[in-house]
Amino acid sequence: MDGGLRRAMAAGVFVEFCDERGNTVGQAVYADWHGRPVPVVGDTVCCAVVSPITGRRQKLIGCVVRRHFEVQHEADGRPCVWVRLLLQTIAKPAAPKSGRLPRIRFSAN
Repeated sequence: MDGGLRRAMAAGVFVEFCDERGNTVGQAVYADWHGRPVPVVGDTVCCAVVSPITGRRQKLIGCVVRRHFEVQHEADGRPCVWVRLLLQTIAKPAAPKSGRLPRIRFSAN
């Protein structure tokens, strides 16, 4: 696999955006992450999240500051890897002028 141990594959990803004080400002869960690399520390990520305060969806941009991997087991007993990404919020992205953007994107650091 390209990048060796610096990249990881996962079954699902939990994304948590935090402000400069460490307060959670948005969260998202991607349950079907199979076959895609997980962003590494230092990558910039843009995705739609739900605010834990208002419950509204918004798009945020952040930098990955921490990753946590956890092995769980599916109903049939097969192991699967879930990843928790902690991001420092950078900004809200500008509204797109036309077309749809992907649900999540990250830099090729």
